[in-house]
Amino acid sequence: MIAETPDELLVFAKYPQAGHCKTRLARGMGTANALRVYRALLHHTLTVAGALPCRKILMADPPAHAQDGADWAPGMDAYLPQAQGDLGTRLTAAFAASFARGARKSIVIGCDCPQISKESIVSSFTALNDCDAVLGPTEDGGYYLLGLKEGRPALFQNIPWSTGQVLEQTLNILKIHSLSYISLNAFSDVDTLEDFERVRHLEPLKHLGIG
Repeated sequence: MIAETPDELLVFAKYPQAGHCKTRLARGMGTANALRVYRALLHHTLTVAGALPCRKILMADPPAHAQDGADWAPGMDAYLPQAQGDLGTRLTAAFAASFARGARKSIVIGCDCPQISKESIVSSFTALNDCDAVLGPTEDGGYYLLGLKEGRPALFQNIPWSTGQVLEQTLNILKIHSLSYISLNAFSDVDTLEDFERVRHLEPLKHLGIG
């Protein structure tokens, strides 16, 4: 049983296993290097999360690795499996469960963004005082952060996941439903070799010495 809490951070994370994470990146730099990049990004995300005063929930994929989450993703308050289904189904379920636990505000992030910081997440929680949603856009047309104050299943329906239209479609849905939102600074996800080359100089990645 997870105690009620006013604010929750949901961290969507893949178990760091070669060949099962950063597969598009692996096509450009090889499986071993892609795993090194993912481990660095995962460590960065967990370090940022650990500095936050909210409750931190790791949402594990594959679901079976929630039970050993403390071994590969230490420092979180709880470890839960992601739901089965596409990303929209998993996000819908994660937000619904968060609010069912009593969360007043809930923010979801992945482990792909080297620029995410404690400040960006804290400011997102604060921004939710004045709007229905907070979005952190990525350079490739997706988003690295989404914050809500209640479940909004419509935001995750009929979205072309893993394409450059994710953010645009999400913004259209917000407008259709007359939901107010605040957009944060655009950051880069690291999904491809081109993405990596753009951000390899940043602190979480610059020590890797790849390439």
